[in-house]
Amino acid sequence: MNIGIIGGGMMGLATAFYLSRSGMDVTIFEKDKQIGGLSRSDELLPGFRWDRFYHVILTTDKELLEFLDELGLLLDVEFRETKTGFYTNGQLHSMSTTTEFLKFKPLSLLDKLRLGAGIFYASKINNWQRLEKLYVKTWLIRIFGRRNYEKMWGPLLRSKLGSANEQASAAFIWGIIKRLYGSRQSTSKKEMAGCVHGGYHSILFRIKEKLAEKGVKILINNNITRIESTSNERLLVHARDGNPYLYDKLISTIPNPELLNIWPDISESFKNQLQKIQYLKLVCVSLVLKNKLSPYYVTNLTDSGIPFTGIIDATNIIPPDILQGKALVYLPKYIPSQDEFYEKTEKEILAEFISALKIIFPTFSDDDIIASYVHREPFVQPIQDVNYSTNIPPMETPIKNLYMVNTSMILNSTLNNNQVIKLARKMALLLTNN
Repeated sequence: MNIGIIGGGMMGLATAFYLSRSGMDVTIFEKDKQIGGLSRSDELLPGFRWDRFYHVILTTDKELLEFLDELGLLLDVEFRETKTGFYTNGQLHSMSTTTEFLKFKPLSLLDKLRLGAGIFYASKINNWQRLEKLYVKTWLIRIFGRRNYEKMWGPLLRSKLGSANEQASAAFIWGIIKRLYGSRQSTSKKEMAGCVHGGYHSILFRIKEKLAEKGVKILINNNITRIESTSNERLLVHARDGNPYLYDKLISTIPNPELLNIWPDISESFKNQLQKIQYLKLVCVSLVLKNKLSPYYVTNLTDSGIPFTGIIDATNIIPPDILQGKALVYLPKYIPSQDEFYEKTEKEILAEFISALKIIFPTFSDDDIIASYVHREPFVQPIQDVNYSTNIPPMETPIKNLYMVNTSMILNSTLNNNQVIKLARKMALLLTNN
């Protein structure tokens, strides 16, 4: 069977990996000069390459760990005990142990007891369908109380969803609690996070090797401009290189808005279904520093007025021999599609972010920065609003032999590669059984 895949991100690559093992003839079309999508890396300094956006592997990421095992990279995964910080009321607090939790001054003892009990209660819920009918704010206040919402959950939601935080359903935050609580429980209540030695650059290099062994063709810098169905139910695609390509089956792994742009014959009802799903944009500043910024992998920000939505100090999970004494920090900002912040210049964004970082870390200065980068992506986290599962498109589209699998199908979770691999496997299984 001759199969075309639109998109060479992790979704497209993993789908091709599983299909090629079934003996199918697969071609991937990637619009950029590099494969990997959100998972690709950049050379931040001569000899120092790492992921453009922050990624982490949890001990509970079963699908991703099995995929890495199939690639022969499982032994290259290095887990480290990590810490979590909170910046609240102008001060940094560690929230990594039970003792630190009990000493957390911004919350009263009663608030802390209710917070702990609420997390335990949420981790035991299995009926997410009921939670999907509730707005996240309503549910969090009901379970944790208004003060916990205002001091903890509200700011955390803003860090995940920006100004769209109150649109989400309760099932979204429940999925996050379930994943993180499970990870802590499985490691003797320690926070553990990890990465492959060499980051996603190593993972993508190995995937490319495995695909080449199976004869998978990867056409980089060659996006699809139009999809057409033919009289014999095969799919004809037109690419940037000017050539037409004909496939028995075609899989789109690109975001819904990009698919709509290249599919002129889509039915109005299916078009409306795809348009219902809204995406958050992402602006992410990467800073290569002379010294480690903090002991926390994640610092959650609960004070207003800070332009970014969290601090990810990747130094705390990246193998020291790769960093060579340097540090790497990510400052992400998730914003809804209509937010004008996305259009600011790199200079404006850097000035605003670095100024805020100096407030949180008063000893931090411009001299500490070795290199800085601003990366942007227009379609990152789909907003999982109330009754989101009813809006998720099917993998089989109304056009025969045209399939789709993308991040809009992730349910009750933030975007992460464990969910991506899970969906890629499901897509490959669907095609091999059809």
